[in-house]
Amino acid sequence: MMNFNHWQNADDTAIKELPFHVAEWLAEFGSLTEKLSRNVKQVKLDVLQEGAGILTTEEATALNTEGDVNCQVREVVLYGPQQPWIYARTTMPVSSKHLIEKLGDKPLGSILFSDEELRRQFLQVCQLEETSPLYQSAIQYLENENLLVTPEQPKLWARRSLWKKKDKKDGMLVCEVFLPDAPLYR
Repeated sequence: MMNFNHWQNADDTAIKELPFHVAEWLAEFGSLTEKLSRNVKQVKLDVLQEGAGILTTEEATALNTEGDVNCQVREVVLYGPQQPWIYARTTMPVSSKHLIEKLGDKPLGSILFSDEELRRQFLQVCQLEETSPLYQSAIQYLENENLLVTPEQPKLWARRSLWKKKDKKDGMLVCEVFLPDAPLYR
């Protein structure tokens, strides 16, 4: 039995242990925005933050960087019908920020799945612990928007991918947290 409270590679072994309705969202290898758009007429994207930041320890490990590395951070929320479904945080060393500088309010998938030189290095899944900085950021967003309606903290599933250009050392880490109203929980 796998421990999904830690990041696990989204391979066949892991996916078979997940309930189907969870696995079909977490193991999506294509664009999550496109998958969302098959469920709603129009996916709305709000950019919460874009600019300089500092990597969490978990992000630095996934990006294979050492020490306090200055980075570029982009945080967005993708909405289903009037409800936020996905909180996403993308981090990368400053040397990679040119990859997303002109993105604006377009989804990151518009770059990831159209740039033939960008390759996904891994896809991992996790049921986030309440102590995880990623969990805390998602919950903070919900609290700020007055969307956390239950007294107990919700269990949140997440996935993350590392993307790199061919023959390049640095890349970008894309983390997507499925918020309580996401179809993954239905």
